[in-house]
Amino acid sequence: MAILKKRDHQTEFRLLLESGESVELPPAEVGDDAVLVQFDKLKPYVPELIDVLHAGTRAEPVAVMNDGSTFAIHGETRTFWVKLWHAAGSELTKIERVQVISCLPSTRGTNVIIGDEA
Repeated sequence: MAILKKRDHQTEFRLLLESGESVELPPAEVGDDAVLVQFDKLKPYVPELIDVLHAGTRAEPVAVMNDGSTFAIHGETRTFWVKLWHAAGSELTKIERVQVISCLPSTRGTNVIIGDEA
């Protein structure tokens, strides 16, 4: 009796965002239940991330991760390291899943002065 492999005809419904360059994210639908956090201490900051994704933003690759799928999203007070999955065919306007890997206080716009320079 011959063994036949069945071809899987299932299509992709959720696509992982991958890029070595910054990606402009248009305003997107994303539900509260779509956000997964690695640590419970990050949960209080999730509404800020959702607001930023709703408004549209730039996702910048996190160079130290070297995976092409971890991005920094800058909010008003925090910078989030995330992986994003969007609905296939939605042109990035419907985010199905957000995995928050890290969340740090934002240092954008901060100048560090070392020494006696004025």
